[in-house]
Amino acid sequence: MTIRFGIRMRLFLAAALPAILAISVLLQGFLTRHERILTETLNEHAQGMARQAAYAAEFALFTGSQSALQRLADGARASNQHAAVVSFWTPAGELIAASGQLTHGQSLPVLEPGQPQLVKGRLLTRVPIWSAEWTEPDLFSAATLPTKLSAAVGRQLLGHVLVELELDILQRQRGELLAWALVATGSGLLFAGLLSALIAASVTQPLGRISVVVSLLSRGVLGARVDTRRAGVLRPLSEGINTMAAGLASNEAMLRERVEQATEELRQQKEQAEHKARTDPLTGVPNRRAFTELARVEIERALRFGQPLVLIAIDLDHFKSINDGHGHAVGDAVLVDFTTLVQAQLRVIDQLARIGGEEFVLLLPGTDAKGAYQVAERIRRLLEQRALPIPGGTLRYTSSFGVAELEPQHPGLDRWLARADAALYAAKGNGRNRVELAPGDPTGSQAQAPSA
Repeated sequence: MTIRFGIRMRLFLAAALPAILAISVLLQGFLTRHERILTETLNEHAQGMARQAAYAAEFALFTGSQSALQRLADGARASNQHAAVVSFWTPAGELIAASGQLTHGQSLPVLEPGQPQLVKGRLLTRVPIWSAEWTEPDLFSAATLPTKLSAAVGRQLLGHVLVELELDILQRQRGELLAWALVATGSGLLFAGLLSALIAASVTQPLGRISVVVSLLSRGVLGARVDTRRAGVLRPLSEGINTMAAGLASNEAMLRERVEQATEELRQQKEQAEHKARTDPLTGVPNRRAFTELARVEIERALRFGQPLVLIAIDLDHFKSINDGHGHAVGDAVLVDFTTLVQAQLRVIDQLARIGGEEFVLLLPGTDAKGAYQVAERIRRLLEQRALPIPGGTLRYTSSFGVAELEPQHPGLDRWLARADAALYAAKGNGRNRVELAPGDPTGSQAQAPSA
């Protein structure tokens, strides 16, 4: 019996050893390939998570909100069961916010951007955060402006995001594969090939599906999911990736909504600030800065289409006496009343602006000097007849007007303003409460108004 048993054992070993060696080689090759695929999958997973965190943190870094970055770090780490640390750094390598225990202290590890590396048992990935390119329009636009200006802002490095993943999943998969190898070897040589094929079918194919999903997630396709019913032993990994993808999609939608809301608020604030910077706060009409831009646009339009354009300089008569005699509150009421009365006599394309204390200018597109004179005279008469109610009675006030038509051969704004001012000074010198035309403009029938 002993000899037979020995012979049988030798025959069995002789027949089994080649198969065992073949199975060992196949299993070793399979384990190596599986580990490579799993490592690549984890690398893509780490890169995808880091890129999503970088995209989500762009606005918070741009606005310098450390609390927002901390919330992003906590949210990103909580949404992924394999994430050990999610941290954000300045371009100079200074820590801004972190969720989890750093393994490398308060210094940013030297890593190739976008290339995961193993450091102290963890998979580390660093991704730079760049500002996006956009074209921001000039939000101030008057009714008479034909175009809008724009300013382009280029990209700049805002910081870095560092993601650290625990490799316990890799160790667990190694253990699972080793168990499969022991079961396959212990089941006998007759079933070795079948078991190897089953292992390959139950692991390699799910890994391929997981790899495809992770690749889609890294490219921003946040709706991609792994079919856990076909994942086999990789079902925990598949469920983890699905959970991560759902969290990323939810965070991306929430952050996008917040970014859009914040962008809209910034746009409104800028529009309001721009409007205030170009509007006289008392009367609500454009100030000198806005008038200068409007006048230059109207000059270009008039020259391009060969249309007349008139500038009327207006000054309230004896306005200092009104302030000294009745107080600045009454003086302000006079300015507001004057603005309201004048604007009621204008067309939509006409533009009144305040360029000084009691100094105003009026742009009349498509109107020649004679027509502008008639407009100024009509306004002058209305002001002359106006009795403004004030505490203790009423107040009458008048204005002087200087009319200057744009000279096509001398279209400069400064010269045009000087001609209108010269006509205004002539009106004041001739007794105030009257309209005067600039030298060289068609005279028309100038009514001689009484002195104020």
